[in-house]
Amino acid sequence: MLQLLLVDDEMSIVETLAATIPWREIGIGTVHKAYSASEALDLVNMHPVDIVITDIRMPGMDGLELARHIYMHWKHMKCLLLTAHADFAYAQAAIKNNICDYLVKPVSDSELIERVASVVQTIRAERESDDAYRRAVNAMRDHLPRLRGELLHDLLQGKRFSSEKWAEQIRLLEIPVRLNDRLVMLMVRFKDQFSDLDPYDMSLMEFAIVNMAQETLEEYFHVWSCKDLHDYLVLALIPKSSEELQYHANRLSHQLQRNIEHFLKRRVSVLLGQWGAFPDDVAKLYSNMLLIFGKRLGNEKDLPVYIMDDSEVTEVRTLFSLYEPPMLMHLMEAGHWDAAEQKISEILKELEADWAESSEHRMEAFFSFFSAFSYIAHKNGRKLADWIEDDYARGKEMQPAKTVKHLSSWVWSVYHKFKQQAVSETRSARMVAVKEAQKFVLSHLSGDLSLQTISEHLQMHPAYLSRLYKLETGDNLSDYITRLKMEKSQQLLKHSTHKIYEVAIEVGYQNPHYFIKLFKKHYGLTPQEYRNSTV
Repeated sequence: MLQLLLVDDEMSIVETLAATIPWREIGIGTVHKAYSASEALDLVNMHPVDIVITDIRMPGMDGLELARHIYMHWKHMKCLLLTAHADFAYAQAAIKNNICDYLVKPVSDSELIERVASVVQTIRAERESDDAYRRAVNAMRDHLPRLRGELLHDLLQGKRFSSEKWAEQIRLLEIPVRLNDRLVMLMVRFKDQFSDLDPYDMSLMEFAIVNMAQETLEEYFHVWSCKDLHDYLVLALIPKSSEELQYHANRLSHQLQRNIEHFLKRRVSVLLGQWGAFPDDVAKLYSNMLLIFGKRLGNEKDLPVYIMDDSEVTEVRTLFSLYEPPMLMHLMEAGHWDAAEQKISEILKELEADWAESSEHRMEAFFSFFSAFSYIAHKNGRKLADWIEDDYARGKEMQPAKTVKHLSSWVWSVYHKFKQQAVSETRSARMVAVKEAQKFVLSHLSGDLSLQTISEHLQMHPAYLSRLYKLETGDNLSDYITRLKMEKSQQLLKHSTHKIYEVAIEVGYQNPHYFIKLFKKHYGLTPQEYRNSTV
């Protein structure tokens, strides 16, 4: 319930309005009364007033000055002017002073109630909007660490965005990095040392290690973290200044390991990688770190800190686009055929450009394609050999791996067979739904044939059913229903003695006048004219 303040130097007006208007019915819970502008200011200082109704002509500070003062200090308050002076100059001044409405005396109770009720609705809408925005902002901030972690995880796996998309992502997630900024990667292996913990305690330990890293490194670096596929903690260290920070990165990596050991009573392995540019070098830096972790640290649990040097940086020689998420099998599984085609094109393009002479890379790509196609076939309850026929024999004999051209020909042939089958099955399923809808309409012409009723019968969303029907038939479902009703009414008029209103009810129209109007629009004749013409 809102609070209202009535202001007028004529006490009788204030008392009458306060006592006679049913304020609670329009959302006003408390009505304050003031007999001067200065008294009104005292009241708004003491109470959370939402709406002020004030007279303009008052001794001392008038209503316009009061409204101006209120707007300067309490911008959320809504002011309405109540005055006997209905000239344009006052209306102009009221608008300039952010008055939300202007009432001319004498004003009827109904008009006053209507105007104030409108202001109440405005205030409630503004509050709901503000609350929704604040909730959205708070929810976003609550989830920022997780969202940042997911973005870094995608980056480690090789996901690529355009420069504009990267700029948008780092702005929305408030990540303190710019395109082409240099950063260094830090990897922490800790799971083996905490294997006695349950999942909940393990997540708390991860949180503790990340917080410890932020506190340890905060003087020189921003820390952007995530957990990778191998349950390592990966920290991207973003310098806070442009100075050379290799020394501090080395020193603080050791300090972090010691802090974890001291405060958490467990030893962890820490690997400091090489420097690179964001975002292009991140996946490569991460891949090199995984290799070094395996080579230098292996399964040893008591090797605390290892710092890579330049001689250990290896060139990544994999088919990058082959393993960049999303994977081909996942795109096909979800029916994203356009994205799947783009994925295949990117793999073949990279293979042709960088590895055309490498039989190993051609084999790698072939087996990956073969695996994806097999997965989709088996998930659909079929054997790949039955689905792709001659192409299966070619694949079994490894013919596609001979050259990139052979591979491209085979991949596209198999892919289009999958797509054609999927499209055919989708269309078949859609036509089944269309036939079911038509069957329901035919058997319920005299009943409720609203889109909601039909969609509930088919267990579909109304919007989906409407779009599906239009897509498959080129006609609107409502037009189909009307056409059937008109055809049935035409037959009843021609072959029965039913009265016009009985025909209308028979085809589902309770209002005979509406039925007559619709029939004439459809056939150019009224039902009676049509009946007479058939005699």
